[in-house]
Amino acid sequence: MNEKRRTLLKAMGGSTALAGLAGCISTGGSGGDGSDGSDGGDAGGTATLWTDLSDGEDEAMSAYIDEYESESGDTIDKNEPGGELDQQLETAIPSGEGPDSWIWAHDWIGRFAVREEPPFLYDASDDVDASLDVFTETAQEAVQFDGALHGLPFASETVALFYNEDMVDEPPETLDDMISTMDEFHNPENGEYGLSYPVTNPYFVSGFIQAYGGDIFDTESLENDLDSEACKRGMDALERVSDYVPADPGYESQIVAFADGAAPFAINGPWEIANLSEEIENLGVTTLPTIDGNNPRTYSGIQTFYFSAMLSDADQSTVDAATGLAEWYTTNEEIIQTNAEEQGYIPVLSSVVEEGDLSEDVRAFAQQVDHGVPIPTHPNMNAVWTPLTEALTRVFNGNQESGPALDQAASEIRENQ
Repeated sequence: MNEKRRTLLKAMGGSTALAGLAGCISTGGSGGDGSDGSDGGDAGGTATLWTDLSDGEDEAMSAYIDEYESESGDTIDKNEPGGELDQQLETAIPSGEGPDSWIWAHDWIGRFAVREEPPFLYDASDDVDASLDVFTETAQEAVQFDGALHGLPFASETVALFYNEDMVDEPPETLDDMISTMDEFHNPENGEYGLSYPVTNPYFVSGFIQAYGGDIFDTESLENDLDSEACKRGMDALERVSDYVPADPGYESQIVAFADGAAPFAINGPWEIANLSEEIENLGVTTLPTIDGNNPRTYSGIQTFYFSAMLSDADQSTVDAATGLAEWYTTNEEIIQTNAEEQGYIPVLSSVVEEGDLSEDVRAFAQQVDHGVPIPTHPNMNAVWTPLTEALTRVFNGNQESGPALDQAASEIRENQ
C-alpha cells in the first residue's frame, strides 16, 4: 500500500448481521462447486477489476488471475485507473463506467454502502457459495454492512517496525530504546536519518495517537476523541519520533530513505516486505515499541475484493466472474499461504491462521494487529481523515502546537459529520 492504503477493521455495532449470513451464504448464481469458479463448462463471463497495488503485489495478482482464467474460462480485465482510487470510483460508478470489482481495505464499505443515488455496492449474498465461517470473525464482520455482503476478505494489514539488521543489533522494545538508536544515525546534513515514517498520514500514525487509550473515532459514541488528554499524550509521543524523519513527510520520500540504507528504521506495512527485501539484505520486522508500557494501537485493515454496484445491471455471467474470482482467491489455502510467505499478507482464512507455517515477519505483523484497532467502517469515519491529516501537517511543519491542532481537528470533524 503504497501510501494510500490504510488502508487502512471492524464493522460497527448494529451494522452487521452475522447470524443471517455467516454459515449460510449460498444459493448463488455463481455455479460450479466453488473450487474453481467455473460454471460447468458453459462459456465464461468477463468482469473488470480495479487495483492499486505495489509492484510485488501486482505481479502476484496478475499471475493468480491468469491461473483463475485458465481454470474457470472467465476473463478478468484487471487495470489500474491511476490517481486516488476512491476518487476514480466516485466519478466512474455514477457514469456507469466503474469496475465490477476492486481491491481495497474494508474501511470503505460503510461509506459506500449508504450511497443510494446511485448505489456503489452490490449485495452478493445470493451469489457466493462459500460460508463466511471459513474466515476469522473480524474479517467476516468487515465485509458486511446492514446484513448485506459487499465483498470477500483475503488479508489483514497494519503498520509495524522494519529495521535494518546491519545497522541495528537488537530491535527496540521501548520508545526510549528506539530513540537512543535513532540518535546514533540521524544526520540530515549528510542525508542520514533515524527513521522512515509518513508522519502526516493518520493511518500510519494511529498507533501513537491511540497508545494511551484514546480513540481517533469511538465506535460506541460515533464521536472522535482527538481532543482528549489521552490522544494528546499520544501526539506528544509521535512528535518525539517525527524529529527523526526526512523533511518531506510524503510516502515515497520516506520509504526511499530506508530502502537506500539511509535510516535504521521504517514504520510501514506488510505490502512493502517484497520490495524492501530486494533492497535490504538483512531485513527485520517487529512490533512497534511500547510507549510508557503501552502497545501502540495501530489501525488495521482487511484487504477485500469489493463487489461493485455495476453488477446490479450486469449479465449473470459477469456477476459469476467477479464473485467467482473473489471466492476462488480468498478461500484458496495455497494462495493465502504463498501470499503470507512472499507478500507478507496476514491471513484471515482460518485454516491458514490456525495451521499455516507463517514467517517471523508475518507473525510480527499479526502480533501488531492483535495490539491494534480495526478501522471503523461507520460512514462518519470518513469525516475524520482530512481534518486529522491537515492537523498532522500543521504540527509537522511547525505551524501549530499539537494540542490546539487536535482541538481544531476534533471541532472540524464534528461540524462535518
